[in-house]
Amino acid sequence: MINRDAERIPLSVGERSKLAKKYDYYGASGVIDKVDRFLFSKPLLLIGEDGANLLLRNKPIAFIAQGEYWVNNHAHVLDSVEGLLLEYVATYINAINLAPYVTGTAQPKMNQEKMNSILIPIPPTAEQFRIVHEVSCITSVIGHL
Repeated sequence: MINRDAERIPLSVGERSKLAKKYDYYGASGVIDKVDRFLFSKPLLLIGEDGANLLLRNKPIAFIAQGEYWVNNHAHVLDSVEGLLLEYVATYINAINLAPYVTGTAQPKMNQEKMNSILIPIPPTAEQFRIVHEVSCITSVIGHL
């Protein structure tokens, strides 16, 4: 994985309120606003860096941003390398217990060092596709219950 955290730029609510609402503005748990310009224009994996959701898991911790968008400093930004599917990494991160990688009690946080210490098994690409497909089918069935 290629870490692109250095490219994130936070904008305050006040700064965002003055901007046209065109592009998604991502935080730790997904889109939180719109802004008038973008930082990224390719699918990238975002992993929440802080907030109660790291432990409560009300929303996915890892998700793929697509299109043209901006990411603030509350989500880690990861790019893929050949042979590794973003969807597979997102599925894996969303399936494991992250408690060992989270610090802080009042404000849970998974810093870059902790995130980088997560060991991810990397099967062949075809197996990654199969795993993502199977998990997607299962979660779809669960969603209809």
